[in-house]
Amino acid sequence: MIARPPTAPRLTATILIAALCGFGCEDLGDRAPDGPRVAVRDSGGVTIVDNDPAAPDSRLPWRFGEQPSLSIGSVDSGEADELFRVQDATLLADGRIMIANAGSSEIKVFHTDGSHSGTWGRQGEGPGEFSSGPDGVALWLADSIAVPGGRRVSLFDLDGNHGRDVALDATRSNVLDLLPDGRIVSMGSLLLNRRTMGSPDLVQYDTEWSVLDTDGAPHASLGEFLATEEWVWSFPDGSTGENPYPFRRDTRGAVWGNLVAIGAQDSYEIRAFAADGSLVRIVRRDWDPRSPTQADLEEHVARAYAHLPPEARSRALTMFKDMPLTDSYPAFEEIVGDRAGYLWVREYRMFGEGDAVWTVFDPEGRIQGLVETPPGLTVFEIGEDYVLGLGEDELGVEYVQVWGLDRGAG
Repeated sequence: MIARPPTAPRLTATILIAALCGFGCEDLGDRAPDGPRVAVRDSGGVTIVDNDPAAPDSRLPWRFGEQPSLSIGSVDSGEADELFRVQDATLLADGRIMIANAGSSEIKVFHTDGSHSGTWGRQGEGPGEFSSGPDGVALWLADSIAVPGGRRVSLFDLDGNHGRDVALDATRSNVLDLLPDGRIVSMGSLLLNRRTMGSPDLVQYDTEWSVLDTDGAPHASLGEFLATEEWVWSFPDGSTGENPYPFRRDTRGAVWGNLVAIGAQDSYEIRAFAADGSLVRIVRRDWDPRSPTQADLEEHVARAYAHLPPEARSRALTMFKDMPLTDSYPAFEEIVGDRAGYLWVREYRMFGEGDAVWTVFDPEGRIQGLVETPPGLTVFEIGEDYVLGLGEDELGVEYVQVWGLDRGAG
């Protein structure tokens, strides 16, 4: 990935942008004196948008309702609204909410008032059944519902009738999202180009991202990206194993309009690709990398294993005490493209730290500011005037919720 080095001094980056503005750069700093500075330039047909960060204590004048306008879920009701392992949800134009409930291997459908409309699919290997998942749910080509799960995408009409299944190659079966033309964005299996991260005990793997045709056949490669970071540790007998690193960085992505936005978490850079695999836009936000300390690692592990019995927790803490430190925390956590064409990037938080704060970019990649989503909400979908996501109560009971969103005058 071509990016500004994470350790580059900010002054150097500012001077570089100023110099480039003499050669086809649109400096928007003077146009928004109260907001972050934005510089736009063209490089070989690729639009590059460099953004200063918003002030950490600032917020866009966007507001969520004080309570969700709809909350679906219950405790031990034995009815359709009892949810478990919800993977995804989407809101249709007619107001129905489709919920991918992996705990029962079903798509559960609810009306705008929260009443149950129907249930699609079941556990199994047959047509319209789910051997694993369902992993997601999305509108497909305006008149169908696509449900990825296992190594296929099951297609239903809007009434829940199963139409057909799209088989996926095992190396490309991790479906991220659907493009407006029905093509499938997928992440592949881990590649074998294992490499170390400054320490032989920390390794990285890559994966290939692709666009698939509506029949599941490969259409275009989007390139290879960081997939995960692992810690290699040794057993007493000399054999080794790998565990995900506590502050591991990987790659996140989302459909952004008719583009695919992909960002590796080792830098604050989002690359936007067309369906044919061509790079269209690079969006960057100035970022000061922060390296974890030994105290950070110990606190993270202690919190992560606080639920274990004392003896098991002690073993876990002992196992992690010699873990090496990586060079930086992830630059961000998540990427979501909303239905108004904006790109939301969730800022990185330490384990158990604060509510989710998102940096919002407009459809051209210009920073707009920061938005704080409702506490504890895992965001599935952002519309023009709502956010759909998953909440949990203190008992771990799951609720799919719709929150009203007022974007205000801005």
